[in-house]
Amino acid sequence: MTAADERIIEERLRADGSYLIKAELRAAAARAPRTLSDGKVERRELLAFLEYVAGSFEVGIPILETLDDVPKRVQSKRLKKIIGEVRYAVAEEGKSLSAAFAEHPKAFPELYVGTIHAGEASGELGFALRQLVEYMDWQEGISGQLRQATMYPAIVLTAVGLLVIGLIAFVFPRLLPLLTMQKIALPLPTRVILATSLFIRTNWVLVIGIVVSLIAGTAVLRQTRRGRMAIDNAILRMPVFGDVIRDVNMARLVTYLGLFYRTGVELLLALSIVERIMQNQVVAHAIGSAREMIAEGVSMTAAFSKFPIFPNVVIRSLALGEATGNLDQSLTRAKDYYGREVPASVRRMITVLQPLLIVLLGGVILTVALAIVLPILNIYNSIGIRR
Repeated sequence: MTAADERIIEERLRADGSYLIKAELRAAAARAPRTLSDGKVERRELLAFLEYVAGSFEVGIPILETLDDVPKRVQSKRLKKIIGEVRYAVAEEGKSLSAAFAEHPKAFPELYVGTIHAGEASGELGFALRQLVEYMDWQEGISGQLRQATMYPAIVLTAVGLLVIGLIAFVFPRLLPLLTMQKIALPLPTRVILATSLFIRTNWVLVIGIVVSLIAGTAVLRQTRRGRMAIDNAILRMPVFGDVIRDVNMARLVTYLGLFYRTGVELLLALSIVERIMQNQVVAHAIGSAREMIAEGVSMTAAFSKFPIFPNVVIRSLALGEATGNLDQSLTRAKDYYGREVPASVRRMITVLQPLLIVLLGGVILTVALAIVLPILNIYNSIGIRR
């Protein structure tokens, strides 16, 4: 065990029912700061790791023995190295598991560190780990549903874009000489597409510059608080898709808050952590404002009711929890509700998007077909008239 002085080591040992026999000062080289690994780790790898740690803890396997064994069960080289450093911090430096995790913020987000710290503080580390695993499993399911919902629109829009680019860049430039040689009046769809094709081919540098500028401008705008608020607010106001995003954020709110409440985190601290880990800044700002009102003595129900972003389901759950003193159960019911509502919202979004995408694809194909077929029909008609 490593600590700043003997007194700290003696207190830690006494807390575990042991006694300090000997402690000595480490050499300066041994106390040199370690270079720590960090970086994003795939959620599935983290889920497998924490699930094994939670299961081992529940059956009574010491944490150091678990950390020795778990690298054999994960595939990520980065995670293996990080686990080794976590094990060193716990065994050699005497740090808690949450403190060891906190040294790797990219691999273990604040949510994970806060949950484990709450479990350690309340003496319910096994329960906290199991709650964290259940949350990660739920999050993986939601992410899978969102990926499935966005895959079809992305494929269709990509196909439409490639079709338009191919026609404008390759087909119409070869068709243009044939049409102009006949000296016939071109129909409107053909003139529009030919003009678009000519503009893109002659100003392709400008077009690429505009596209890159829009992407870069959006990225820079998201780096500012006001810009990100504006973008996230626009997303929430989008038809259908905005409802799905709001439901996902509300599901995260009741899940995070319930998770921290069950593991013993103080309410204001829990709300502060939830505010920081929310992805949508409009929702995060509303949570932060409600937290400030609660700190001034306002009830949770009254504070959250001030913001229209929170639906009646969340408000009623908080009201019932405060009235009965069973906030844990109320949040669990709200979580179960959103566990059913989010997949239903995703299905509704797909139901609305599919016909819209079919209409879009059909409109593009129809416009292209008319742009090609109408001039050819005009040519045949002019040939028939001359005869």
